[in-house]
Amino acid sequence: MYVGMGGLGWTPFFNVNAYSLHYRLDREVPTSDRTLSSLSPTIGLAYAGRNQGVSIGGGYAWVKNPDAGAPGAEGGGKNGGTVSVGAYNNGSGRRPMHVQLLSNYNFGAKYFWARGRASIPFGGAMMMPNTNRNSPRYPMRIGLELVGQGGGEDPFTSNSFQAGPTLEYTWTPHFRTTGAVGYKTVSGSRFAAREDAGYLKLEFSYSP
Repeated sequence: MYVGMGGLGWTPFFNVNAYSLHYRLDREVPTSDRTLSSLSPTIGLAYAGRNQGVSIGGGYAWVKNPDAGAPGAEGGGKNGGTVSVGAYNNGSGRRPMHVQLLSNYNFGAKYFWARGRASIPFGGAMMMPNTNRNSPRYPMRIGLELVGQGGGEDPFTSNSFQAGPTLEYTWTPHFRTTGAVGYKTVSGSRFAAREDAGYLKLEFSYSP
């Protein structure tokens, strides 16, 4: 959840992330299942320009059942201070490219996560509700995402990389969904061998 202020220039923001991660320490041992959960608030400053912006913030991650090298723990698997940096560029023209970069580092877990996305309009334009009639919108966008993360404490570290296409649909000026499919590879000192698999994600975004 993100709470900020509209308008151009520098403004303060507050953000909080929460997640629960269920995983197995040893895939061959069913009794090695674990569940890690985390709550991580962040405060910071964001700069918004006409077509681009940047944000930087600091916070803290509280983790239940900590595991610094837990595979897939985007905010880190151990209590610790965090720093996050984000940037975006919406391009210009009738079919602008949108580019977004998000990143987070957890000092307690020594864990880094970053995601980059780029997308372009796909299909025809249509008039969206509550928008300028002289400004057509493209409700569908097709793009690509790249995600890298990893860290932990020796000898229990993990890392993963994933890539795949994305499809975004804007239902209203305030609500959109994004779907992503792709390929993910996971390795690290806590794994006997590299593991690979396809993935599927469905995201929902509401901005009042």
